[in-house]
Amino acid sequence: MSAIKDKRTTKLIVTIATAIILIMMLPVLSVFPAFSADNYIVLQGFAFDINSQGEAVIHGYDDRFADVVIPQRLMGADVALIDDYAFFGDEVLMTVSFNSADKLKKIGANAFYGCKGLRSIEIPPWIEELSFGSFQNCTSLNELILREGITTIPSQCFYDCTALQRVEIPNSVTAIGDRAFMGCSQLSSVTIPDTVESIAGNAFDGCENVVINCTKDSFARQYAEENKIAYVVTDADMFILGDANGDAVVNINDVTSIQCHLVELESIMGLSLQAADTNQDGVLDISDATNLQMFLAEYDVSNPIREVIIQ
Repeated sequence: MSAIKDKRTTKLIVTIATAIILIMMLPVLSVFPAFSADNYIVLQGFAFDINSQGEAVIHGYDDRFADVVIPQRLMGADVALIDDYAFFGDEVLMTVSFNSADKLKKIGANAFYGCKGLRSIEIPPWIEELSFGSFQNCTSLNELILREGITTIPSQCFYDCTALQRVEIPNSVTAIGDRAFMGCSQLSSVTIPDTVESIAGNAFDGCENVVINCTKDSFARQYAEENKIAYVVTDADMFILGDANGDAVVNINDVTSIQCHLVELESIMGLSLQAADTNQDGVLDISDATNLQMFLAEYDVSNPIREVIIQ
């Protein structure tokens, strides 16, 4: 009787243990419903497999942590790719670091789409390729650091990242794709290097307050002018002809500033002196005030008042 009882007890313990294991696995199975069928491996929360080159490819994550570090290796294989939709809609995610994964080459399409809690990203230099919508709709993203390595900002890569305020495009980039930053409503400053030779016409649609920082002879400046986007030239002096008081607006106050300068009630200095020389004869005198008054009264004048002059 004792032996039978021991067997029953052992069987009961095994049944309970099996049930506990199955219950513990339910969250993983629910997050990765397709992965079991495809025989993906789940380790440290990452669902992955090993490709034909012996590299680890991450296909998903189980949302267990808000701060995620992409590992250098999984089961001894270098992590080389984050696949399409790998972190899609992960609203738990707040930060992700790629700094340990120094063999990571590519982030796939929509890989971090809709990660609404994601606040900061640094793309290290060994990542060579971003993809369509990689970080689209990350509405809390307010810090973006792009290191030299990627050559293209792909279509919709940062579409609708409504908290993003500043971006510096690295020198390795040559093209900015369709809707790359569309809808980034708080974007105020984008620095675009001379290396960029192609920018989609709608790349910054919906970025109402954006200012492009560029060089005098760059494609970025040409793009800004053609698309009526404000820009600042970083390698030359620039001013608005007629803006004598330097407030970026040409109006009757500038006439007053010129007149006050001429009677020594105030002093116009620096680039504002050139801006006040509205007839561009190299001398600031009463004729400049008269010329500006005529322009404001909508008479035809020969000088490009209210246009940006770059030297």
